[in-house]
Amino acid sequence: MGRLMVITTPELASGFELAGVETFTAEDGQQAESILRRLLKERDASLIAIDERFMKDINPRLQRQLETSYQPVVMPIPGGAQAVPGEERRRYIASLIRKAIGFHITFGEKAEEAEP
Repeated sequence: MGRLMVITTPELASGFELAGVETFTAEDGQQAESILRRLLKERDASLIAIDERFMKDINPRLQRQLETSYQPVVMPIPGGAQAVPGEERRRYIASLIRKAIGFHITFGEKAEEAEP
């Protein structure tokens, strides 16, 4: 059976733990990379979600390896509240989904109300 694991900041860890997710905390990208490498070696995870703020500090070679890996899937997730305006937020969410599943998804426009 697959396992979900999350690498996040100490401030956000309790929320994932309350949801029953196996959670690992890191203070910075170096620590997150160390945890990520250990989880990849253990091969217990099906999906590893990692706070996207850590990704900029992860070795570019490892990042390329993660992009082509299918077991486990490593997916950056937004960390904390982000103030992203409407359309930009839609593009941002679409890019996260595309990275996670390999397909580009478009969101339809709001349906206009029919005239009586």
